[in-house]
Amino acid sequence: MRRAARGFLIVVSILDGFSGLICGVLFVTAPDGRFLQAGALLPVIGTLPFAGFFFRDFTWIGVAMLLVLGIPNLLAAAMLLRRNARQYSAALIAGVLLLVWCGFEMVFMFNLPALGYFTVGAISVVCSSLLPRPSAASA
Repeated sequence: MRRAARGFLIVVSILDGFSGLICGVLFVTAPDGRFLQAGALLPVIGTLPFAGFFFRDFTWIGVAMLLVLGIPNLLAAAMLLRRNARQYSAALIAGVLLLVWCGFEMVFMFNLPALGYFTVGAISVVCSSLLPRPSAASA
């Protein structure tokens, strides 16, 4: 069971990390959303809190994707693959950030993919919490 949970964390961290990295870069380089065919969402994000400053286009969403989804998940994946002492803490943080991201998205513009990612984030948090940490293993 531990091996499956660890494998799940590695796969999810790699997939979420590259998704966040690629989509974040595409949104930053094309703030109108044309690279991801997301232009139809501009009126929707225009209704979000702080829309006048942060959500006029996809620039800040791209930056947030890089900082909240891409980098933390890729860092967690690297730590998991290297069996770093803090690998499960990194995966836990990445999972919580995914929950926050998807929770925000579901509150302001509910969609099924966000619900799916939220579920994956919840499973990641559970797996990261249940797998042994160095302090627990050495005690």
